[in-house]
Amino acid sequence: MSDDESEFSVDDVEEEEEEEITDLSNSDVCTKYQEASKIVNLALTGLVSQCVAGAKIIDLCQFGTTVIETQTSKLYNKKVNGNAVEKGVAFPVCISVNEVICNHSPIF
Repeated sequence: MSDDESEFSVDDVEEEEEEEITDLSNSDVCTKYQEASKIVNLALTGLVSQCVAGAKIIDLCQFGTTVIETQTSKLYNKKVNGNAVEKGVAFPVCISVNEVICNHSPIF
């Protein structure tokens, strides 16, 4: 075996050790999904109560985004390399208006 081959195999072993399990067999991943579902259900419950005749869509979307951002700011505040990990909403809060099913999310 040459020196090049032995270095290559050492690097492969280090990379395999550093890989994080990101499927549902990891209990941390399951916990994160459960916490995310609690936050979404809280936001959805609040939005349903805010949906009244005359309510503005932008106000509803801002309310939902605020609930999500407030709740996520309380969780997982671990820093990586001394910097806080940025969190955000993967898909904007959207509202279906009347009988039209679509993702209406005004820019705000």
